Amino acid sequence: MFRSRQQSITAELSRLKEARDFAEQAGADFGLQGESLYMVKLAMSEAVTNAIQHGSSGPSDPIHLAVLEEAGSLVFEVEDTGKFVPRVSRRGVVPERGRGLDFLRHLMDEVDVRPRRNGTLLRFAKRR
Repeated sequence: MFRSRQQSITAELSRLKEARDFAEQAGADFGLQGESLYMVKLAMSEAVTNAIQHGSSGPSDPIHLAVLEEAGSLVFEVEDTGKFVPRVSRRGVVPERGRGLDFLRHLMDEVDVRPRRNGTLLRFAKRR
C-alpha cells in the first residue's frame, strides 16, 4: 500500500535535487520503474523550477510538495505562492519560454493547474 507524504522546500534552485529525490522515491515506492520513474522525476524538476522562477517572489517563499495515490495513479502536487497567468502566443509562434506545462503534459497522464487565493497548485499524475 502506498503511503502519501508531504515535504516543503524554499524557492531556491539549490533545493531542486530534494524535489527530484522526493519524486523518485515516491515513484519507486509506488512501483514505477525505468522510463516511467524517470518521467516523474523529470516532471517534478520542471514543476518545481517553474514554481521557483515564476511562482515565488523570493528564495524564502515556501514550495509545498505532496504525493498520494488516487484511483490507481500516482498524483504529485506542487504548490507555490504565485498567481498563475496563462501565456497566450500568436499562432505559429513558438515562444522561447513558457512551454513547461506542454512538456509536463507529454510526460504525465494528467496535468491540472488550479489557481488559488494564495498561490497556485499544480497537480500531475502518472498511472502504473
